[in-house]
Amino acid sequence: MTDAELLEKKDLRDKMSDRVDVLDKVKNLLLMPVLDTITTQQVADYYEVHTDAVQSCYRRNKNEIDSDGVIKETSKSLAKRFGQNGQIVKTQYYQDFRLSDDVILRVPNVGIKLFSKRAVLRIGMLLRDSKIAKEVRTQLLNTFEHSTDEQKTADIDEETSIMLEIGRANMDGDEKAYKAAVIKAFAFKNRKNDALQEKNDELTTNNKALAGEVLTWTTRASVNKAVRVIAATLDQPFGYIWKHLYDELLYNYHISLSMRGKPPLLQYLHEDEWPKLIQILAAGCEKYGLSFDKIMQKARLSLPEESNS
Repeated sequence: MTDAELLEKKDLRDKMSDRVDVLDKVKNLLLMPVLDTITTQQVADYYEVHTDAVQSCYRRNKNEIDSDGVIKETSKSLAKRFGQNGQIVKTQYYQDFRLSDDVILRVPNVGIKLFSKRAVLRIGMLLRDSKIAKEVRTQLLNTFEHSTDEQKTADIDEETSIMLEIGRANMDGDEKAYKAAVIKAFAFKNRKNDALQEKNDELTTNNKALAGEVLTWTTRASVNKAVRVIAATLDQPFGYIWKHLYDELLYNYHISLSMRGKPPLLQYLHEDEWPKLIQILAAGCEKYGLSFDKIMQKARLSLPEESNS
């Protein structure tokens, strides 16, 4: 896993979303007492960026960040929570609440957005131009590599344990235990083989697409869906991906679909030109660290049978 992959791939960020411990390893993060959250300004202070950068990141990835714990508090909701003793200043435009002896939260009448520690971590996985965010990602990647090494060690330990079970049962003449251990060994082997086969199939599909080998499209609408999947994964506008594809067709293969008619332009792509479009899609996925095979699966695309290729 690389820094770029963590920035681009939501599924990788999801795997890291509970590693909030790295935040304090990089820089001390103090949550507000009682609420256990921080404000947009405090998030910006932690990552040493302007609040506009945090707000822009939040707007682009609202659903993803919200899923990790973002709440909207109002003066009314906090007044109910803290009562009159907690509400120390009330004006026409805002109210101040004392959260502790040295912490006061100012809440505008329009309300205030508060971020949980997980949401703060998520923002760190999405902020590009922040040295602190980059260091957070570095710590996460180190954690991932350590976890990967631990998994490899665990697999070795599991296999060794199973072999010992087989040997012990064989020496004891315990046929029932021997059969159970052998079954366990086969299950372990099959699990590892399935994982390797899945990875091999993915690489095979990606390599065939990059080589321009013909793919079978269940419907041409699948192309549109594939582009939407790529756009969503890269957090880019749908039209931006299409423009890239059309530009690549023009510059690499001198195919100008805009010269053939009015949108939707895909209808003017000739049958013998489809492999070129697929090749461009696959190359784009590889450039941004995406798996074209998984994009194909989501868009319901498939390779032809070997007998037909």
